[in-house]
Amino acid sequence: MKKIVFLILDEFADWETAFLASALNEENITQNYSVSYASTDKDVKVSMGNLKILPDMTLEEITEDNTDGLILIGGKTWRNQNFETNYTLIELVKKFKNNPNKVVGAICDAAYFLATNGLLNDCKHTVNSLAEIKDNENYTNSENFVKAESVIDGKMVTARGDSPLHFAKDVMKALGDIPEKNINFFFDMYTIGFEKAFEKYSNK
Repeated sequence: MKKIVFLILDEFADWETAFLASALNEENITQNYSVSYASTDKDVKVSMGNLKILPDMTLEEITEDNTDGLILIGGKTWRNQNFETNYTLIELVKKFKNNPNKVVGAICDAAYFLATNGLLNDCKHTVNSLAEIKDNENYTNSENFVKAESVIDGKMVTARGDSPLHFAKDVMKALGDIPEKNINFFFDMYTIGFEKAFEKYSNK
């Protein structure tokens, strides 16, 4: 069983979690994944839409042994964390990025956080707005910025906050063992509708 940890902060963007988490928990799409949630502590985290989640673990409890993919969900507070939390987040992402068998995904302000802390300087990527990051002293990779909904580069996936479905599709691709037909069916189900998607893939 592969374990995917969604990292959420206070005022997280609930819609950025929904597509990917539900796909990984859907046995008709994937059959070998479990989803859990982590945060700075185990207190209830409230989303931008007033959805309440009780984290399963803290940042310090996330290890390479118990996590196959680290998914950073955007929200309103990524730019307002204290130094200690920022340091913990940066070191955690570095650890996973340096492991070729681990997937790292970041969407919306979580991608902004990675960019402005020098963590997207070695890969193709996207963020909500290049203008927000291009002059940051820690960001030196504007030539590899891609203006797209979501960008996959090896095991790293970044996406805009308005594109959670594209993000889900690319993370599933990056995981490497989910059938392409299943990924495409999931994506098409929400873009062309269930009936058309079912007809499209039922004979494949």
